[in-house]
Amino acid sequence: MFSLVNAQNQEKKQIDEKKMQMILDKKIFESNINQIKVDETHIKVLSNEAKLLHNDAEFIVKENLLQQIDQQLGNIESKTEAQNNSKTTQQDSKPIDSLLISAVEKNYATNLENSNTTVRLSGPSQFDSRIELLQLNPNSDWQFQLLTKSESVAMLIEKENLTQFAQDTYLLDTSKTLGKLYNLCSDQAFYNQPVSGIGTAFIISKTSMITANHVFERDIKDYIVVFGYKILVAKTGATDYYFNAKDIYFPKTILRKNLDLDLVEFTVDREFDKVALEWENSSVAVAKESEVYMIGHPTGLPLKVALNAFIEENTNPFYFYTSLDSFQGNSGSPVFNFYTHKVIGVLVSGEVDYIYNGNCYYSPVCKIPYCKGEKVMRIERFLE
Repeated sequence: MFSLVNAQNQEKKQIDEKKMQMILDKKIFESNINQIKVDETHIKVLSNEAKLLHNDAEFIVKENLLQQIDQQLGNIESKTEAQNNSKTTQQDSKPIDSLLISAVEKNYATNLENSNTTVRLSGPSQFDSRIELLQLNPNSDWQFQLLTKSESVAMLIEKENLTQFAQDTYLLDTSKTLGKLYNLCSDQAFYNQPVSGIGTAFIISKTSMITANHVFERDIKDYIVVFGYKILVAKTGATDYYFNAKDIYFPKTILRKNLDLDLVEFTVDREFDKVALEWENSSVAVAKESEVYMIGHPTGLPLKVALNAFIEENTNPFYFYTSLDSFQGNSGSPVFNFYTHKVIGVLVSGEVDYIYNGNCYYSPVCKIPYCKGEKVMRIERFLE
């Protein structure tokens, strides 16, 4: 009896220590966020001042030109006509995309207000609910659950992107950024963050993981599993690119594979020092009522949590569709029932990530029912 009490006390102590570390990390992250906001405000002020000066200079130039025209033609009406034409041109040249996006945002906000949807936490925009782990508050029960579950989710990389730096230390190649790699428009979310992975996997047993089968385009031993790849500092977008050997695992064999479901379970070189994720039958989830979230590495970025999503279509016996914000590297990401925090599916595919506008690529705004949504395979169809 005494040993049981000691074990319980030890477990509680470990949880409390973990929470304290998470709270400290969050405070550091928020202090950087506040500094970013101050910097952005300063930049906006300077930008507005520059625009005013530019407008003043532009006005003087235009006025001089009009005076020259008046003197040459001696016709005041030409000046009025030129001004009217100028105004019409300015009105016609107003960015149509901006008007459309504003209309979509207004409509989306209205629908959100009239629905039962709760915005748990906000992402980079109204249409992108991907957040950093350090935005989660360990003192909130549901957010602490997300932080805990995230420890069992890893990034899959090609082995040439990881170098053994010392006996117990590995160095991850973080030289490529999302914006540069995909030629994104500069205002796209996570533009400057490093891209290193090609997929996501999660722990399902002491020595095995699940991911999407299409992630493995080469032999399974050509890949490495990396835990703990996340944003550490908000201001610089700094990540952990040095990893302890305990967070690095090497895929060994394929345990099971289902090509129809596009899922695979594989073993690693040793037992995990992390907890396997619990799963449940996805039939407990009902379309339009079941809130879900996802943890993974979109486009190979540091770990993100996608929130504020629901199951949108739940009629197929093998998969369902969600309103999750997912991207290419999310293949293999676990999708959780928000209320039980158990895995109910694995993301395998979704909508088009980026569209070319003639100059750069941007993430399109496409909401259900205009888009089908993100496809999630039912976990029980693979494991039962």
